[in-house]
Amino acid sequence: MESKQLKSRWLAMAFGVALLFGFLPFTLMAGAIPRPLTSVQIGTERALEMLRSGCSEGQSVVLKHHRAEIERMVQDYCDFGEMAMRSLGPSWRLQPPSKQQEFSKLFEELIFNTYMNRVDTYTCADEKIVYDEESVEGNFATVKTRVTGHKGKDVAIEYRLHLKNDVWKAYDVVIEGVSLVNNYRQQFSSILNRESFDALLQRMRSKVAEFK
Repeated sequence: MESKQLKSRWLAMAFGVALLFGFLPFTLMAGAIPRPLTSVQIGTERALEMLRSGCSEGQSVVLKHHRAEIERMVQDYCDFGEMAMRSLGPSWRLQPPSKQQEFSKLFEELIFNTYMNRVDTYTCADEKIVYDEESVEGNFATVKTRVTGHKGKDVAIEYRLHLKNDVWKAYDVVIEGVSLVNNYRQQFSSILNRESFDALLQRMRSKVAEFK
């Protein structure tokens, strides 16, 4: 149970870091394209800075102050379109553009609200991020990191990115071998085996409405 909770907490944290890539333009030289690992490191440190400030102020205060700012920038630095397409799998190609667009928008809102709401589970423990390695193949990259300091355990976090308009954008986060994209693909496939795509959209509309 503890391991499952730890993965859930750091999945929220890691995805929150991906969302925080929106702060990169303020910390990098104009015109420079950072290495994927550099992008992840800068985003991570900025995320940790914000979360640690909540150790004294309270995480809900931090999220309240920064939520709108993150939401405004997230579309430019996290590729929800790619993430949505990969999460839906083969069914994506079967849908007309209008339904693909609605699915992507609902998916973005669902992901953003779900994981940003879980960032407040950050415990302010003395945990550190180790940046192990990056691998780049053309316009795609993988950055492997580890969280250390949680009761003597390491938590592996892998970021999957691609280069789009000269920016490394995250389209998946893998925690201890658990992929966010694959996790959602399994859920969507299970629903589509029993129900129509329109029913799936309605489920997503209802879930998003719960956050409002």
